[in-house]
Amino acid sequence: MSEQLSASLLRLKLLDALRSADVAKIDAVINDLSSCPTTLQTQDILQLKETIFHYAVQVSSLQTIQYLVINAEKFNLDINAQDAQGNTPLHLAAIASRLDIVKYLLSLPSINDTIVNLDKKQPVEVCKDLSIAQLMQFERAKFVEKSAIELRNFFSNRDFKNLENLLVLNPRASELLDINGADPETGNTVLHEFIKKDDIEMCDWILKHGGDPFKRDKRGKLPIDLVHNNDKLKKLLKTSSKEQNIMDPVSTSTSAAKAGPPTYKGYLRKWTNFTSGYKLRYFVLDQFGILSYYTNQDDTNNACRGSINLGYATLHLDSSEKLKFEIFGKNGLRWHLKANHPIETNRWVWTLQNAITFARDNLKKKATRTSTGSITATSPIHEADNRAHSFEEEVRDSVEKKRHRLRFGKKDKNKHKRTPSQVSVASFASEDDLIAEPPSRSSTFKNNLKKIKESSVTGLAHSADDQYSYQDSEGEFDYDIYDLEAGDDDYDSDTESSEDMSSLNDRIATTKRSLEVEITSLLDLFNSIKQFDAEPTNQIYTVGGTALNNISELFTRYNSGIELRESKLKHSLDRQVEVNRLWENSIRKLENEMRDREVKLSEYEDQKKQLKKLIASGSVPISPPPAASPMPSQIVSKDEVLSQAAPELDKVDLRLEAPTNLIGEILGEDSDDEFFDADEFEEDEEEEEEEETTVAKILSGDSESVIPKFAGISMEEETLKEEEAVEPKGTIKDKELENLNPAQREVAKQLEAEGSFLGYENPHRTKLAMDEDNRPKVGLWGILKSMIGKDMTRMTLPVSFNEPTSLLQRLSEDIEYCSLLDTACTYDDSTLRLIYVAAFAASEYASTINRIAKPFNPLLGETFEYCRPDQHYRMVAEQVSHHPPISATSAQSPKWDYYGENAVDSKFTGRSFDFKHLGKMFCVLRPDNGVIDKNGNRVAEELYSWKKVNTAVVGIMLGNPTVDNYGKKIVTNHTTGDQIIVDMKQRGWRASSAYQLSGQALDKDGVPRWAMGGHWNSKIYAKKITSESLRNEPNPQQRRNSLLDESALAKSKTSNDPFSGQKFLVWQAAPRPKVPFNLTAFAVTLNGIDDNLKPYLAPTDSRLRPDQRDMEDGLYDRAADEKHRVEVKQRQARKQREESGEPYVPNWFVKKKHPVTGDIFWEFNGEYWNRRKQKDLAGTGDIF
Repeated sequence: MSEQLSASLLRLKLLDALRSADVAKIDAVINDLSSCPTTLQTQDILQLKETIFHYAVQVSSLQTIQYLVINAEKFNLDINAQDAQGNTPLHLAAIASRLDIVKYLLSLPSINDTIVNLDKKQPVEVCKDLSIAQLMQFERAKFVEKSAIELRNFFSNRDFKNLENLLVLNPRASELLDINGADPETGNTVLHEFIKKDDIEMCDWILKHGGDPFKRDKRGKLPIDLVHNNDKLKKLLKTSSKEQNIMDPVSTSTSAAKAGPPTYKGYLRKWTNFTSGYKLRYFVLDQFGILSYYTNQDDTNNACRGSINLGYATLHLDSSEKLKFEIFGKNGLRWHLKANHPIETNRWVWTLQNAITFARDNLKKKATRTSTGSITATSPIHEADNRAHSFEEEVRDSVEKKRHRLRFGKKDKNKHKRTPSQVSVASFASEDDLIAEPPSRSSTFKNNLKKIKESSVTGLAHSADDQYSYQDSEGEFDYDIYDLEAGDDDYDSDTESSEDMSSLNDRIATTKRSLEVEITSLLDLFNSIKQFDAEPTNQIYTVGGTALNNISELFTRYNSGIELRESKLKHSLDRQVEVNRLWENSIRKLENEMRDREVKLSEYEDQKKQLKKLIASGSVPISPPPAASPMPSQIVSKDEVLSQAAPELDKVDLRLEAPTNLIGEILGEDSDDEFFDADEFEEDEEEEEEEETTVAKILSGDSESVIPKFAGISMEEETLKEEEAVEPKGTIKDKELENLNPAQREVAKQLEAEGSFLGYENPHRTKLAMDEDNRPKVGLWGILKSMIGKDMTRMTLPVSFNEPTSLLQRLSEDIEYCSLLDTACTYDDSTLRLIYVAAFAASEYASTINRIAKPFNPLLGETFEYCRPDQHYRMVAEQVSHHPPISATSAQSPKWDYYGENAVDSKFTGRSFDFKHLGKMFCVLRPDNGVIDKNGNRVAEELYSWKKVNTAVVGIMLGNPTVDNYGKKIVTNHTTGDQIIVDMKQRGWRASSAYQLSGQALDKDGVPRWAMGGHWNSKIYAKKITSESLRNEPNPQQRRNSLLDESALAKSKTSNDPFSGQKFLVWQAAPRPKVPFNLTAFAVTLNGIDDNLKPYLAPTDSRLRPDQRDMEDGLYDRAADEKHRVEVKQRQARKQREESGEPYVPNWFVKKKHPVTGDIFWEFNGEYWNRRKQKDLAGTGDIF
């Protein structure tokens, strides 16, 4: 059997052994390779032995590679060996995107990540995965930092032996460390420092090992300038300077033109926008002073994302920031950059500063040549240009000679010497020179593989002429394309999806690489058999069959991975198509609306002109309102104007053509069609003062007769003194128990027995730690435009778009006006109780005004409890499902229970956020005198249910986001059969249509008994439908309008008696304090915590959530970090449950079918409060 055929068989055996991780097989194959004699005929086998690590990093597991590294000395293996293309195992691991392998190899002390292949690329430069490139840069920065500390110590201790080992015998350190590096603070090199100490021996050692006698400190001083009276040291420096011109001409300051400008390339983090923050980008500084950046390393063949001409740029550093720096370009361009390590930052800063200096010098020279005309050949500048040109040619020749040279053995003593840019001198060669590079040598298997896969195409770089033409444009080309990738990745429907896709791509790449190696090796075997016309043996059949089985298995795995990826990409594409469609529809609708408004505005302008003509002619005198008019605005109503104008209209010349309906139309629409905000519906100050006085009477117990009118006032208006006057919190007075009926008293005793109010002895807080909202201001539309069509619950928004509450706490705001339920229980009329329950169901929306910030999405298992001893209720909520997100709640009071779930279907359409509420809410009342059910029986309690209306955030594209709640809410009393449909009108362009609601309470026979109406952001009124009211207002629309009328005359007719037939006030929103995040007074109390309460809380309570607490305290950066941390923790917990097959079970709620309505709901299991009383909640969850 020929040696080449043996090599092919051994390669297949080696691949099979490495993939199987069979140590015995691996040892046997390596022994076979090692036993082969060194002859010309066995070169293929010897080369195979040298590349064992190369094959291992592509097909083996981490454990197998660790085994080979441990036994590397035994098998005589070199981890830094290079194959026919000059690649090391680290190169191939980086190409294959094997993160675990790369991480392990970089941890080896003998690894050298600076070796370049035949394409002059280091391992970090062949990475396809940005995370691996970032890891390699970080590991390199750590190594440089460690080595720099060692170098500093060796210099301080004058340890020449270890200095030699580090700077000469360690190839990685000698490549990365710069003996001419300057201290960032002093600007001195080690040569400067030892000259100051007059240490001749150390100065001599430094100069012999690449020290630059022309390196200046930050004050511009050369090393020789620091020598005073030491002639021997001066002589040493002068001698070295003369040798330096021959040894390293690029180091001298007088030959800067020869050196050419510094170049550099690598990854940095660039600030893209507020939502995405810093994104990893690949930066290239070329020899023409142009700094460009790309999405990644592979993108350099395409157009750059942005570039800056450093000749017109300035570098800005902040002494407090070790990783960040800024570059200011022409036309206001500004780049915020961040490195992974302080050492890396220093390298970039020094390189860029040198490049800026060089580029500016070139511009000055160019300006001088332009102003002085032609320059003779003897001018110094011309000589410098000639020297630079000749040096470029020398470098080009040098690069061509060294292009295929591989690095083996020790380096030359001066190998570690660095150019000013700290990159190899080869990088000074212009990129167009590299185009003419002959094809690099190919390995045997690469030649064979070309039949089954396409060869990669290398893009051509710009020519030097092109680059110089850019330079002549004087910086006008500075630009920065908006980073679309920043938005593409950060707002996936789910954060896990991008992680899954990345993991899937890694698996596909690894499988593909293994498949290529296996097929190539098998082809080599077949080619060898064909070439030597050998007879197949059993060994060939066995090895070939094994290889084919492996190929079949790999192909199946690869095919399934491709199909899965295609499925994911198709889903993503379909979603993007839908997003584009929604976006187009939104823009089209907006354009139509804007066009319609322009037409209306034009019509109104014409009508305004006609009205001005009428008034100017004196034909329509409008008398002032009577002095006794009670209207606070002192503006004549439309009816009054028409009544005054009508007699005069007959006198108007017909040529004016001003009929009554025209004036009525003009006057009637003038105020209604103005744009508006919430402030337009606030009442006058006198009315507020009057009502607040009445409220104080109610709260103090002085006026029971007016309770129906003000039953909806939030108890947050009580003063601290009034709170102190109440009995000690957490107890229910015996007198109060006596006033309760048996059903109410039983619940009150249960609340007391279970210690519901323990921990709530102190008053609730009334303010936040911050006085003002100092969140960073960002453009909402710029953040949201990439989210069109997505589910809101799966969006990832910046933390500054949140308010410091969770959705569980927002759910608890439903019961802010629970006094409405207490009031309802005092009435025997079931339809009147229905009015108060409907008002309670609508009152929750008042807190949404001006609160467009997004609450924190609860983590799975997160809970929130809230108790009010002063109002005798307790509440607990739990996040029972994550996808879809469902929050369950249960609240109890002696007179009522409130429970249900909050589940929404949400979408962003481009014009608005739309939320459709899916869950149903239930309310149980225990009226003071019981209930007469639909069958005529008296029972103790009654059941209500309803679904919440739709919610939308509108006005986003106009820059004025506003919350709107709209739809029909059907509130049903399942015990009596009564029902009311509350119609909450959708917001329109007219001010009068905002926040409106109306409805009629029907008894079990469908007869209307009560009418209600008002504005859900301020007040709700009701009136009894009597025979007289039916005569006066036969149309339901008339009754609705009378309830919506906010005029002084209408208010004067308001009664305190619900049964009078006049309208009465059912509910009024509590005053809003001026606090950060536009929270209500009730919402401010929710996240409060003190030492009394903390021991009783579950570890999953929202008050203990760190990101939400940091947000409340104004620590926005830390809040963002914490938010990411807890979300990652939640995903990890979910994956563990999926792997173990363990379903998630909530702690405090059980999913059941409602016994009355038949709806699926989450029932409170009743265990929480008993365990809370015993302080036995510690083990109920670890989610923060």
